[in-house]
Amino acid sequence: MEWNITTLQRDDLRHDVVSQSLRAVRRITRAVVARERCESHRLRIYKWRDLNKTELRAQAAVFRERLSSHWRDVSQLLSLGATHFSQLLVPLAFEHVGNHTSDQQLHGWMKDVERVKDMLHTKITGLVNDAQCVSKQVEHYELEEDKDRPGRLIVRRPLLSERLLPYQPWNLSSHDDFSALCKERQPEASQMFSLADTLYAYYRFNRYTVAVYVDMLYEDDFKTVDEEWQLEDRSSATLSVDTDCVQLLANALDHPTCPLEDLRPETIQQRLQCREQLWGDVVQRWPHIPVTSYLAYTQRVNVNLCLLAWMAVNSYSICQGVPFSMIQPVRDARCYFDSPDDQSCLESNATDAICSVSRAILLLKCRDFSSTTASDNCIIYYPFIELYSSSSILYPKLTEETLNRKNRLKNDNLKYKDFKIDSLKPLEISFILVNIIFRFSTAGVYMYLPQLRNLPGKILLSFQITCIIQILCSEVVYRMAGFPDIPTAVLVDSALTLLSCIWLNSFCYQMYACVRHLRLPNDLLPAEVSKLYRRQVLYVLMPWSIVCVAAVALEKTSKYYLIHSRVLVLVGICLSVAFNLVCFGLVGYMYLRNRYSMRQLKIVDSNKFASKKQCIFMSVKAVIVTGIGVTVRIGFHEAQGIAQFVYYVHLVTMVQGPVLFVCFVCNGTTLPILKNRILAWFNPTNIPAGGHLCSAAERNLARRNNEQSLVTESSL
Repeated sequence: MEWNITTLQRDDLRHDVVSQSLRAVRRITRAVVARERCESHRLRIYKWRDLNKTELRAQAAVFRERLSSHWRDVSQLLSLGATHFSQLLVPLAFEHVGNHTSDQQLHGWMKDVERVKDMLHTKITGLVNDAQCVSKQVEHYELEEDKDRPGRLIVRRPLLSERLLPYQPWNLSSHDDFSALCKERQPEASQMFSLADTLYAYYRFNRYTVAVYVDMLYEDDFKTVDEEWQLEDRSSATLSVDTDCVQLLANALDHPTCPLEDLRPETIQQRLQCREQLWGDVVQRWPHIPVTSYLAYTQRVNVNLCLLAWMAVNSYSICQGVPFSMIQPVRDARCYFDSPDDQSCLESNATDAICSVSRAILLLKCRDFSSTTASDNCIIYYPFIELYSSSSILYPKLTEETLNRKNRLKNDNLKYKDFKIDSLKPLEISFILVNIIFRFSTAGVYMYLPQLRNLPGKILLSFQITCIIQILCSEVVYRMAGFPDIPTAVLVDSALTLLSCIWLNSFCYQMYACVRHLRLPNDLLPAEVSKLYRRQVLYVLMPWSIVCVAAVALEKTSKYYLIHSRVLVLVGICLSVAFNLVCFGLVGYMYLRNRYSMRQLKIVDSNKFASKKQCIFMSVKAVIVTGIGVTVRIGFHEAQGIAQFVYYVHLVTMVQGPVLFVCFVCNGTTLPILKNRILAWFNPTNIPAGGHLCSAAERNLARRNNEQSLVTESSL
């Protein structure tokens, strides 16, 4: 019956119905025991000796039918008991705990105890579902004659049988933890959870004795052979799953909330979405999705299957309202391990599947992660109420090793807890601002100085503009404004990374062409430069558009193609960087070949190739121009080490702006020109030495000719 405050406060009504409910529970318990005794008496009709094969098959069919009938009766009794046990919690709790509650607090007390009742009913529902599944599975038991023991039969039980029932948890919840969490909200939460644990344990004990007693009845006449799960073991598999959902699980483990609290609709919706997302990730079996940017790293994370299952089962939020059954989860888990391409066998609701299958995976595949076993039990006595004063309840024994393992998993292995460090957020914003300022400064210098508006200069300017747009999209628009959604932001960020690499391809090819054909960048007229630049833009946009359209089409067509789109972009970036390295290799080969030829001709030059400072500048430029830094950053993200270290690498990449400004502007060629142009604003009549020369290349050539003439004069 449904209880209200008026009914509870009337002692005559409450005492009368509580006594009737307790009497009903006792009768149901006695009925379960009587059904077991009835089955033990029926055992006497089986005479296995001196039977031919036809009679043996007939007796086996009778046995299956009787055993199936037994489980059907038991499941009906357990289903009836489930309603009585859960409804009994409210008046019993008021009888022993809430009777002294004031009128002002009684409404909140009723609301809290109703939620505890819902938790109890959810758990008991899982037990009832298992009993009903067992009654259906008994019909599929195979019986055959035991050749080693004449007159006896072998019962071959499938994996989905009553032997899975002892894996059910013995307690409703970790009520000590819940009581500590709910102490401020409900001072009597400890007594509520303790009473719910007692009711659940008593109900669970009755169901457990059914499975054990049936096995004991036939152990002398039957040899039971259980099906072993010797199939694909993916317990060491690594899956790529949604980062936000793993973050939600980790936060729930680190900062559990009281289950009696009112949750916002957004929080409930987020938990449901995460359950569906994680189950989709598990079914899709994505082992690893390439990470092409820091945003992609924050979108997907690689996690061990057993660790993910442990986090899902032990979180206080995401799986709290899912019934804990065993038969259906094992069926779905078996399908997951054995038939990866057969989606039809996964019958579980997508909202609850990750929770139920995670329990099955822990118990049957990830024994090191599971803290409960079916045989390791200890006895705890509950003298809480008269009904259970003489009953002993079996509980799993939590050893010190199990607790240490849980703490180790929680503290060390959950490296995905913090993808960003709040204390470094001001530093991150500062780095982003400095990066943007220096990149704009570098682009402004290239647009301002006519000496840098040659073909390589325009290509480098396009590279700078692409990088600026990428930073504004990923670091400002998305990270600070929250627009667009994370998959779209990752697509945009990856596409702009690829475009910047292709711009570097064009620059490196122009550098190689200049060296190969002994042509200075400033030999071309402005009209010819514009024509060649337009052609280079076409060459750059064609492969970039093809890759981006293919990646967007794959990812937007179906979420199953996400891994293919990421692989496509990653291959494009790797090929782009490889092209740059080939160009640099050819330039280096030509330099070494010319140097060898000069030595063969006994031409000796006392001038060094470059000073140490220039060598450092050229080395840094080479790393930037080749795009090796992009591949190093992507490789570090691919390794997916500790999240904080990846975040540090992300901060370091924000230093690229100042490095580019120093290497391409603050050098011995560009900086004097920029300085003279700025000084010319204040003194237009002042023309510096060599100011009539048009380009840095011509000044270098004039300086070279002057040095050669001085050497000739000194030799004469």
